[in-house]
Amino acid sequence: MPVAGLETRKRLTRDESRARTRARLIAVGREHFLRYGLGGAVAERIAEDAGYSRGALYSNFDGKEELFLAVIHEQKSRHFAAFELLLDGAGTPPKERLKRFREAFTEFITDRDWIVLYSEFQAEALRNKRIRASFLELNSQATLDGTRLLKELVKIPGITLKMRPNEFILAMMSFSLGMAVHQKILGDELSPQCARKLIESLFDELVTAP
Repeated sequence: MPVAGLETRKRLTRDESRARTRARLIAVGREHFLRYGLGGAVAERIAEDAGYSRGALYSNFDGKEELFLAVIHEQKSRHFAAFELLLDGAGTPPKERLKRFREAFTEFITDRDWIVLYSEFQAEALRNKRIRASFLELNSQATLDGTRLLKELVKIPGITLKMRPNEFILAMMSFSLGMAVHQKILGDELSPQCARKLIESLFDELVTAP
């Protein structure tokens, strides 16, 4: 008979336990990749700091490279989910919705953690064929996702785009990629405030609202 006041713990299913393990490894892996980079991070240390054995990591990921890719995809998915919510803002004036979208986009581009991770991703893609293939795949998917979001954005009455959505995404991704590398190298010489201003200025040149 259960003791009053004590909650019975729900026993996790195998899938739930696996999902929890993966999520924990991704979270700890993210910390290690930010601190040591892909080359400097050690799979065994990631597993240990996550509270698991080396075998647990390799049963969920095909090594630290696949874990790194999972970290990248998780970060990207989180940002794009935020964009989706912003587009679902019926009743908000177009100018305000565009302002919020621009702020979220700028936040994504200038996020220091994303800058470090994406710069690392780009650098590894230059010398690792497997990572390069994943980089191209993610870049292609990001273009498709971004184009879809922009097509939804310009459905809002009064909002116009001065170029095709896919061209806009290509231009902004190229600009932001260069910005990411410069921020990583220059550090405080290119402050987050300066980077935000540049991104917002470019965005305002290409997207307008009444």
